[in-house]
Amino acid sequence: MTFFMTGGWVEKYPDDVKAILAAGHDLGNHSENHKNMSQLSDSEKKEELMKVHEKVLTLTGYEMFLFRPPYGDYDNAVVNVAKDCGYYTIQWDVDSLDI
Repeated sequence: MTFFMTGGWVEKYPDDVKAILAAGHDLGNHSENHKNMSQLSDSEKKEELMKVHEKVLTLTGYEMFLFRPPYGDYDNAVVNVAKDCGYYTIQWDVDSLDI
């Protein structure tokens, strides 16, 4: 199972992040600030991805590679920037009630 997290969640619950990984789960990127990614410039998209990436890497040593855009909001630019950052963008098949 993959647990997707924002930068704020990583900061607020660092022990939980470590415990999730230690339990054998993957950690996934859900952006730094939970913004509508398609509304951002490419540099802002990259910043949203890489800030949380660096937090998780520093905390756990884990290189996240899955990205789930907040609100399911994505377009080709979001997918391309994520790919350039080493991420595979995924969506869900059941609404996560992402709020």
